[in-house]
Amino acid sequence: MVTVEPRSHDRILNKALEFFSSKGYDATSVREICEAAEVTKPTLYHFYGSKEGVYRALIEGSLQDLRDNLEQGIESPGTAEERLKRVARGYFENARSRPELMRFIIRTIHNPPSSAPATDFVRFYEDMVGLVARVVDEGVSRGELMPGPTPVRLLILMGALGESLCGFLLAGRPGLTSELADSLVESMLRGWRNP
Repeated sequence: MVTVEPRSHDRILNKALEFFSSKGYDATSVREICEAAEVTKPTLYHFYGSKEGVYRALIEGSLQDLRDNLEQGIESPGTAEERLKRVARGYFENARSRPELMRFIIRTIHNPPSSAPATDFVRFYEDMVGLVARVVDEGVSRGELMPGPTPVRLLILMGALGESLCGFLLAGRPGLTSELADSLVESMLRGWRNP
């Protein structure tokens, strides 16, 4: 079996994530990242331009990936229920595949703004909630769901997903499975479906 070594830019991001998570952004030096990733400073600068560029690739790249996956699940054909299940599954899959990155993003959101380069988490959140709201509203307009307060529905759905994520990151449970994602959506929609 052939072992494939991570590419230089992947090693840089992985090592930067380890340091940013354990020491914080400000306390991490480019030298430490380069030594741990076994690359030279010029290599890091070639790929990312600066330590801030590494940070942005980690955070903003991940947020963009999450948004792209969310959009793909929403844009694919299906009922509101099918589309919401794809959203929930994608959210869980993202967290399962990179738990340390999710911990770092959550920590960054809750840290003082001066502890890392500014990131527009509010815009990301509003975009994400807006996409999910569109699915709910389309479900109502197509007669799949009864009319109701979309903002409250989003609080219920996003709250359930967020609480599941926090439990997983903190205690390792619940397991962020596709079955749990489907069950959350089904339970929520039970009271919203048109008879």
